[in-house]
Amino acid sequence: MADKPFLTDIKTLRQRAREHIAQGAVTPGYKANRETVIKVLNESLATEIVCVLRYRRHHFMASGINATSVAQEFLQHAVEEQGHAD
Repeated sequence: MADKPFLTDIKTLRQRAREHIAQGAVTPGYKANRETVIKVLNESLATEIVCVLRYRRHHFMASGINATSVAQEFLQHAVEEQGHAD
């Protein structure tokens, strides 16, 4: 076996990888409407971000006798919601 076939295989692998990247993550058998899926995902992300902002606002606005524990609870919820968005 010559040295060239190995190099050719690498070139072939790189070419196939570039083709797959150009095609994207959607396979030919994927039947869902891409625009609808993207819309739903964007709406879900927006909802999570709004929840993060709401909990953070509550965290900073907490006042009163038990403000520290309540503020920490809101901050914990904000961090959890941020994890959903990430």
